[in-house]
Amino acid sequence: MALLFFIVYFLMLAVAIRFKTREVNGRWWFFLRAFFPNWKFFHAVGYAPRLYVRKQSAELSWGPWLLMYPREDRRWIHLVHNPRVNLALASQNLVEHLAGDLNALSEGQDARALVIYQLVVNRVQVDLASSRPVDFNAFELELRMELPSTAYGASPRDTQVMLASGPMKP
Repeated sequence: MALLFFIVYFLMLAVAIRFKTREVNGRWWFFLRAFFPNWKFFHAVGYAPRLYVRKQSAELSWGPWLLMYPREDRRWIHLVHNPRVNLALASQNLVEHLAGDLNALSEGQDARALVIYQLVVNRVQVDLASSRPVDFNAFELELRMELPSTAYGASPRDTQVMLASGPMKP
C-alpha cells in the first residue's frame, strides 16, 4: 500500500512539473506540502517569519510577547536523535507556510479561513497546554517579519507585524 502511495505521489509531482509553474495551488496539493520544507530561504536573504505569543493572566493583564519557536541549540547527539529539534523545525515550517499564504491572500480575504492559520493556532494551543497548569485565560498571536541581526543570538534589526490575532481561548 505504501508503494502505491509513493508512486501516486511522484506521478502527481511529474504532472505538476509538466505545467511549468513556480507555484502549485489547489486544495489537494496543500496536503503534499507537509512532505517538503519551505525552501524560500534559498531565494534571498531577508526578512524571516517569526511567531510571537502573549498570554492573559487570571487577573486579565497581558504578559510580554514571547517567541514561540526559537532556534534550538545544536548538540552532537542531534546527529543521531533529535525529536525536539525536529518538532521545532516542523512548527517553524508551519509559520513559514502561513507567511507565504498570507502574502498570497486576496484583498479582503480573512486569514482565519486558511487551513494553515488553523494549523498554526492548533499547534500553539498544544504547546501552551503542555505547560501545566494552564495559568492563563486567553492568548494572542503575532506573526512578525524580522530582519535578523548579523550576530547569532542577537536581537533582530528590523521587525514588521504581518498578522495580529485577537484574543483566543485556550
